[in-house]
Amino acid sequence: MRPDSARPAYRGAGQSGAEYHFPPGHLGSWLNQHRNMPLANQEKLLQSAPSFQRLPKPAQQRLMQQLRQVDQMPPQQRERRLARAEMIEHMSPQDRAALGHSMHELSALPPDRKAMLRSAFRDLRGVPVDQRQTVIDSKQYQRQFSPEERNILTNLLKAEPYEAAK
Repeated sequence: MRPDSARPAYRGAGQSGAEYHFPPGHLGSWLNQHRNMPLANQEKLLQSAPSFQRLPKPAQQRLMQQLRQVDQMPPQQRERRLARAEMIEHMSPQDRAALGHSMHELSALPPDRKAMLRSAFRDLRGVPVDQRQTVIDSKQYQRQFSPEERNILTNLLKAEPYEAAK
């Protein structure tokens, strides 16, 4: 990130003036709080956070890698990624488990079915969150997808922010 480029806050982030300490699993919130810093400064600050230091080394390395990846993303992609991370953080353990299970099920599908689900997923991102299940339960989707495939879509979309049509 260039030091002179300010990034807008991503929607849904808290904007309190209190000092923010990075809790494990809340990289999205931490990134939003420090979005105007150059990457090198973000790395140093993250590495010095007590809650980061308490993480196992592999988790620290994974977070540092995510920090670098997010820094390289175009603004719109970065915002969606951070919003998705925030949604996952607020999921119940059962919903997170269902999400992981559905990701595994998707990866095990034949290539043609996987491609159809990915296409439907992209389309459904553009449907407001409160209307997605209605589309998934529609006759068209019932004809096109099995109950298991519709369940995969339902679970994956629980972690996907709404993306208005461009």
